[in-house]
Amino acid sequence: MRCVLEPTASWSGIAALFSTRTIVTWKRCWTTLLTGRNSFLSLTSALVKGGECSVLFLKGRFRAPLFRMQMHARTRNNELAPGISRVLHISPFRFGRRYHPGTWRTIVGLGRHFQNVVLCDRSLGYFPQEDPDDARLAAQAGIEVMADQSLSELSRPAEAASIARMLTRRYGPIQAIVGHLLGGIRALQVARHLDVPILSVFHGTDANLQLRAPRHTADFARLRSAPAAFFLAVSHNLVDRLIEFGMPPERTFLCHLGIDLDRYPVSERSETARPVKIVMAARFLRQKGHELAIRGFAEFVRRFPGASLDFIGSGRTPEQQQYGKELAALVDQIGLNSSIRFRAQMSVEALAQEFGHAEICLQTSVFIPELGQSEGLPNTILEAMATALPVVATRHSGIPEAVLHEQTGLLAEQHDIQGLAGALGRLAADAALRRRYGLAGRKHIEAEFNSVRQSERLAQRVREMIAAYGSISARDREAAWNA
Repeated sequence: MRCVLEPTASWSGIAALFSTRTIVTWKRCWTTLLTGRNSFLSLTSALVKGGECSVLFLKGRFRAPLFRMQMHARTRNNELAPGISRVLHISPFRFGRRYHPGTWRTIVGLGRHFQNVVLCDRSLGYFPQEDPDDARLAAQAGIEVMADQSLSELSRPAEAASIARMLTRRYGPIQAIVGHLLGGIRALQVARHLDVPILSVFHGTDANLQLRAPRHTADFARLRSAPAAFFLAVSHNLVDRLIEFGMPPERTFLCHLGIDLDRYPVSERSETARPVKIVMAARFLRQKGHELAIRGFAEFVRRFPGASLDFIGSGRTPEQQQYGKELAALVDQIGLNSSIRFRAQMSVEALAQEFGHAEICLQTSVFIPELGQSEGLPNTILEAMATALPVVATRHSGIPEAVLHEQTGLLAEQHDIQGLAGALGRLAADAALRRRYGLAGRKHIEAEFNSVRQSERLAQRVREMIAAYGSISARDREAAWNA
């Protein structure tokens, strides 16, 4: 592709970057940053197709284009096979297996059903390190990715209109949008300009705190009234939250996160007597219940003095880091430094290996009234169960949907220190019980949380939504968007 850039405005500093006429060769024109005196200009996601280029939006005081671009490119075939729809995914996280595993598995799974385009923001999610295989795997699934976008820009009608035009020219007609987490409300303006419906997937915090947060409530209300919009949540309690907010029950559904079972082989654990290793993977958030885990373990370890507990996770914000220091001080105060270890956050691959070397997975999520937040269904529970690791957890939110009491693990009531210690003791004392619960957990994941099966269910919901939207007249759709 040959691109000719000709300056059309005088600006101090440009001459140092470009000559009067510069010729470069680009396969794709993504983000060009030009800095100058007292100003910052960002030309984002330029579209190149068949001799056309659209500069989507400019930031800074200079809003007139500084360059006239002439693009010469081969025309791309944007036609879809009969019966195949093109779906746009909008996600606040970078697209990768480590950044947000649930979103990654959801989109890759839909590659069997649709042609998928991903528009994602810059957030690094759970693990701030790219997997070198991500690009290859995304390409194999036929997924096009527009990374490092500023999704907050999508709320501006002019920028949303430009994005919509660019997406159509670059990829062809789009039939639906799937918004992940806050991606649903970010998609409102773009969906209106594309004239397509939105399916929003809720994971936890979005359906708890953010749904009723003052800065988001109006947007969620608009999403609620969007024509033929569908709403999916990863656990029953989140479905209930959405319906309480006013989402139409006939268009609000459960869709569990799926697990790629090939990436989580069943681990063969020895049943010979040895000290029990317990693993809890969670960030330093108060609703994760680390303090309950420490106090419950302190009671438990009196009967099993050789046992150990590994906390795997970290704190990103100053508040989370302070909470981590408080937890370390509590461990020191109780005198369990030799039994409890704090380990850094790790990739999903490394965590799977840790689960394979452990005897029990612990998850002690609790409701904190002053925070007003409940979880959905922690993904680490599903990953642990996929390796046939039995789980001890609290009876909180969506956890009982995965941890079936007395079948795949044991549940204790929230804030119940003695109950938690007793559950750990039962599993620690009985290797055969651990094995039975672990294998039953694996079967439960295969039946209810298999990524292939969940992708099929989600794909069917997308098709139903597209049909429902198509059954509404253009006039009524416009009226709904304007409501």
